[in-house]
Amino acid sequence: MVSVTRRGFLLGVGAGAAAAATLSLAGCSLGQAPTRIRMACGEQGGTYVQFGELLRDALDRNGTTGLEVVTTGGSVANLALLQARDAELAIVLADAAATDAQNKVAIGRVYQNYLQCFVRRDGPVGGVEDLAGRRVSVGAPQSGAALTARRVLDSLGLLEGDRAVVVSELYLDEAIAAIEADTVDAIFWSGGLPLPAVQDLDAAVDLLDLTSALESLDAEHPGVYTLTAVPASTYGSAEAVPAIGVSNYLLARPDLPDEVARALVDVLIGDAAKLVPDGSLGVQYLTASNLIDTSPVELHPAAQRRYRQLYG
Repeated sequence: MVSVTRRGFLLGVGAGAAAAATLSLAGCSLGQAPTRIRMACGEQGGTYVQFGELLRDALDRNGTTGLEVVTTGGSVANLALLQARDAELAIVLADAAATDAQNKVAIGRVYQNYLQCFVRRDGPVGGVEDLAGRRVSVGAPQSGAALTARRVLDSLGLLEGDRAVVVSELYLDEAIAAIEADTVDAIFWSGGLPLPAVQDLDAAVDLLDLTSALESLDAEHPGVYTLTAVPASTYGSAEAVPAIGVSNYLLARPDLPDEVARALVDVLIGDAAKLVPDGSLGVQYLTASNLIDTSPVELHPAAQRRYRQLYG
């Protein structure tokens, strides 16, 4: 997989692509109300919601309105909303999307998530082997984090037997409160960098290196997970911490109007600089040509045609 830092990607976007972003999302005649689009995102304070809000604002600046940001538990909940026709768009982790590639299409692969496991610096967990028997929040119910975390724990032999962790599913605010109160020993989160709620903790925390699970994960789910790293000083560490990365897809229902799909491609590329949350660190936006790499989910036909028009 070829990737660049998000700033490198933004600088690599041509002026011609930026100009293309003026296409109207609704694709309607003058005076006609724009199409209402609901985008299933994630938990308040997380990367998904930040991205959704920035995408909404970028569309508004281009004269397009109607994108509604919907807060949810995360990827699995977002897929359910798409299936139930309660959302037109959803941001979803690639591993969650791959569990059922039917009845949905992709607009693009938009950025990389980092699976993060936080433990108290003054607590009993100094390495991944110390998780055995400990109290662990894997993420919110119906979140991609919970799906990925369970796969990692299973790969490490920590879901069953005498080494099994005690699993809970806590929403972000609950997880932060729990690790602050020392009622859990570790909390998992999947998202961009940094997670502000962790930076605001009174208790000092460390990131665990989970990458010993990668070989087993890749054998069972080839091509889904990648080796990456959380940059040094993100959470006060003196060195970069190896991490498990997984791509994020912007998904849609197959009946999303063609003009909507085309406009989203234009905004993702032409307004990319405005889709990066303030203070983001380490989040990798893929090269424009790699936005199309959403396997096993097929691209929306109109989005695919638009990519070809822009990049051949």
